[in-house]
Amino acid sequence: MPRSGPLALKPFLISLLRETYEDKQENLIMADIRGLAADYSMRLDDIVSTLIVLTSEGGWHYLDDNGQPVAIADALLSGEARLSDEDIKKLNGSWCPAMVES
Repeated sequence: MPRSGPLALKPFLISLLRETYEDKQENLIMADIRGLAADYSMRLDDIVSTLIVLTSEGGWHYLDDNGQPVAIADALLSGEARLSDEDIKKLNGSWCPAMVES
């Protein structure tokens, strides 16, 4: 079974990520995501997997240290197993929701 299912199954986590971003008013970094995992007794890789799916669907952006958008590796998008510590260590950039211009 693939690690990521339909986003409709994760509305709480998606709302929590958005709320955390809005409260912080800065991109989320891995320390923020680790804090959410600890605060809500969630698996870190579940949160990161959700962000990867959100990024692949255009709802969020993953940025490098210079603030430039970076594509998530196909291997992380299509994996069948949970993300490893090594996979998570590769994601040392930041995350932000895609902004809709009005």
